[in-house]
Amino acid sequence: MDNTLDDSEFYEDFWRDAGYQYTYAMDSAVRDRFPAIEKVWGGLRRPHRVLDFGCGNGVLSYWMYQNSFAYKVLGVDVSKTGVRNAHREFAQPGLDYRVITSPMNVRQLGAFDAVVSSHVLEHIPDVDEALTSLKGVAKWYVFEVPIEDCLFQTLKWTVLKKPRHENALGHVQFWTRKSFRDLLSRHGYVVVRDYHYASAPFSPYNPSWVRMMEKLLLRTAGLNLYSKIMATHYVVLACENPWK
Repeated sequence: MDNTLDDSEFYEDFWRDAGYQYTYAMDSAVRDRFPAIEKVWGGLRRPHRVLDFGCGNGVLSYWMYQNSFAYKVLGVDVSKTGVRNAHREFAQPGLDYRVITSPMNVRQLGAFDAVVSSHVLEHIPDVDEALTSLKGVAKWYVFEVPIEDCLFQTLKWTVLKKPRHENALGHVQFWTRKSFRDLLSRHGYVVVRDYHYASAPFSPYNPSWVRMMEKLLLRTAGLNLYSKIMATHYVVLACENPWK
C-alpha cells in the first residue's frame, strides 16, 4: 500500500473551517481527550518531550502544553492547512508544529519521552506501517481510538448500502477493544493501562434528544453493553515489548 498519507485533499478541506478550531476541537480536547490521557498516564513522571502524532489543528497539543503535561510538545500532521493554523494560533517556545507526509518521517524528528496519538490511527489506511514506524521513537505511547465495530454502526451502513469508509470523518479502521489491543500486541506494544468511556452522550454538539436517549441507554445497560451497541472511546498507555 502507498505509504504517503497525503493522497487527497480530504484533510485540507477538513481543517479549512477555522470555527471548528475553537469549538468542537477545543471541547473535545478539554472534555474528553486530555482527561483521558491523564487517566492512563497516572502517576508517571512528567515527560520532557512529547510527539503529538496527528495533531490536526493543534488544539490537543496546545492543551497538553498549557496544562504542563510536558515541557516540550511537537505536533505533526498530514494536513498543511491544519499545521498552518496550529502554528499561527498556538506555536510558542516549547510548542511547535510540522507537516509530515509519511509515518516514517517521525524517525527524523529525534527521540521523545512519549508519543500521543489521539483519534488518528482510525484515519490511516496502512495502520500497520504507522505502528511499525512509531516503534523506537519513545518510551511511552498513548493511543486513543473510537470503538466503532458495534451494532448501531453496522446497521447504519447496512441500511445506507454504502461502504463504511465513506463516512464524513474519514475513518477507515474500525475496532472493538479486543481487536485494537490485538493489533497493538502484533506490533510489539504492551498495554500498561487503559480507559474506556462513552463520549457522545455528553457532547454539546449532538442533539439534546439524542444525548438523552444515549444517556438512558448508558445508565440502564452499563458501559460494556452500551459499547456493543453504540460507538465509544478507548485510550491505552503502552510501551514496547522488549522481547518482540
